Amino acid sequence: MSLNSSQREIIETINGPILVLAGAGSGKTRVITYRIVHMIQNIGISPSNILALTFTKKAAKEMKYRISNMMDQKNMNQITLGTFHSIFSILLRKESHWLGYKPNYTIYDQKDSENVIKKILEDINLDISLTPKEIRRIISEYKNNLYINKKNHRESECLVKIYKSYTKRCLQADALDFDDILLHTNHLFSHFPNVLRKYQDKFKYILIDEYQDTNLSQNAIIKSLAYQHQNLFVVGDDAQSIYAFRGANISNILNFHLDYKNAKIFRLEQNYRSTNHIVQASNNIISFNKNQILKKIWTNNEKGEKVKIYCASSEKEEAQYIAYSILSIKEKTKYHYKNFAILYRANVQSNIIEYALKDKNIPYKIYGSISFEKRKEIRDLLAYFRIITNSNDEESLLRILKKENKKTIKTVLDLSKKIKITVYKIIKNIDNYQLNINKKTKNKLKNLIFSIEKFRIKIDKKDAYTIAKEIVNFLLLEDSKNYKNEDFQYILNNIFCYVNEQKKLINNGDISLSGFLQYFYLEIDEDMNHDKNEENKVSLMTVHLSKGLEFSIVFIAGLEENLFPSKSSFLDNKKIEEERRLFYVALTRAQKRAVLTYAKSRFLWGKRKKNIPSRFIDELDKNFLDIENQNSISSEKKEINSLVNHKHYEEKDFKIGIRVFHKNFGIGLILDLQNENKIALIKFRKSGEKRILIKLALDKLIIYS
Repeated sequence: MSLNSSQREIIETINGPILVLAGAGSGKTRVITYRIVHMIQNIGISPSNILALTFTKKAAKEMKYRISNMMDQKNMNQITLGTFHSIFSILLRKESHWLGYKPNYTIYDQKDSENVIKKILEDINLDISLTPKEIRRIISEYKNNLYINKKNHRESECLVKIYKSYTKRCLQADALDFDDILLHTNHLFSHFPNVLRKYQDKFKYILIDEYQDTNLSQNAIIKSLAYQHQNLFVVGDDAQSIYAFRGANISNILNFHLDYKNAKIFRLEQNYRSTNHIVQASNNIISFNKNQILKKIWTNNEKGEKVKIYCASSEKEEAQYIAYSILSIKEKTKYHYKNFAILYRANVQSNIIEYALKDKNIPYKIYGSISFEKRKEIRDLLAYFRIITNSNDEESLLRILKKENKKTIKTVLDLSKKIKITVYKIIKNIDNYQLNINKKTKNKLKNLIFSIEKFRIKIDKKDAYTIAKEIVNFLLLEDSKNYKNEDFQYILNNIFCYVNEQKKLINNGDISLSGFLQYFYLEIDEDMNHDKNEENKVSLMTVHLSKGLEFSIVFIAGLEENLFPSKSSFLDNKKIEEERRLFYVALTRAQKRAVLTYAKSRFLWGKRKKNIPSRFIDELDKNFLDIENQNSISSEKKEINSLVNHKHYEEKDFKIGIRVFHKNFGIGLILDLQNENKIALIKFRKSGEKRILIKLALDKLIIYS
């Protein structure tokens, strides 16, 4: 793909704030990478003054690969390029003394955070019905919004106590969770202006990929860094904003022109990925969203096949149809299994699809299942890595000690809380304390700490791979019943590759065990490392995981109300719009063919229920559709028509965001209610927007949600 005039203008416009609205498949990664190379090679900008931020490890890896093919390694190494969390984690390690943390702080993952919260709930007698997982999610929301919203929840007073206790324990353990990395970066920039100026001077040119996915905390960091030079280049697509549940704030991209008054706005509207029918169907579906920046995606690609729709009697028939279709398409074409993807809204849908694929001997790989770092033996090994680099990491030490007698551990923990000394220090000096622990157990604990201390002495003298091998050998020797050498080979291979890559960098990079741990928690993306040259298997994944990927043939399964869109979104128009964006993302993964399936009946979450087709199917213009079993779908339309004559609705029943069926105009979406909710502005699939006086249309209008 050569550069077109729009791409060339974007690449060559250097100074000032710039927003690029990049539609699906429009070549945004190419624009970003070419722009960076142009800035360095043609403009003479120092690569050390460039900061490029991405949201996924896969995107950062792809960007680095493309840039390294266009410039020498010396310049490449000077560019600061990576995910928000990885880049600002490195920054915090350099500046940790300002915040009271040690540079070798531990990074807590979600499980670590939940364990800390669980212990807080055990220690503090609070009347709260929330689970540790739910509390962790709320704490994450607090941090990403840079404040504690005391009116956010009926149990807010309890949550504030837990939040404060959680923050205190993280500080004592020299630990940061993922949200802390952003929160503390904001704290650093807002409370230490000298530090902010240092990084403003360094990062004179800032580029951000997938800007629609930024949350409030990330956006605040960006505003701080870009304030001095205003050379901010962001690329995004509001139509692909699908991470509100993680805190992403779509208003960041919608309001970019308000935050940066002199911003230039460009559009990349040519799709290079998909056939014309898929592009037009995608445009059609996203047009139902009210909250968006208008753009019209187009393509010069072939017309291609229409989007196929199949109605199955059950989830079993749906899965069998998908498996049969894969074999049929493969037999008639040159496509390989790796060219196919099956996408679904919820992980629970994958089981029945797996059975159908196995029955037809179709090889497949599920993405998003339990990844290797969540396996027990790997977490045990990581606990040793972490306690060796950070003796304050109580979570890791308690995981190592979990094989000991519970009463013994409780005795040590109680003393730790009473005298406010870490568990590690108490065990290290256990003979100095009066503890009700027998001599054999005391010696065992002392030997464990002695072994950890021996490794601690070595961490500054040996690289990560050398010391990791020694720790693995120690574990195998200590507990040969529970651990086998092959359990640890994958992670040892990762450490070996990490050390070798670091040695290639200027000044040898960071080859320490602490450096590897940061890389492990913030850079390794083993489960989603979707290499096009990998083994020849059909890909199964949720739509969320598919973002950024593309496949020749895409099946989107389970397009039913209550599933896609999800039931939890029905009462919130913003959530319905996000579900529609999610469907847009799913549809735009397809290059050549898209197949939509749904089941009249599905066993889900312990119950078998009758279903109606997703509103997204109804919203698609029939000109772009190939309905395989038309008779089955027509019978459902007859059922809808009969409802008009039998169910009574009142004006108060109609709300913004719900789907309706009108006897004359068909399926539509209520965009707005006017004149004290008496008039509805409805966008109909076939006849466009119409204002309907609800009272006079009650005999023709039903709610279809």
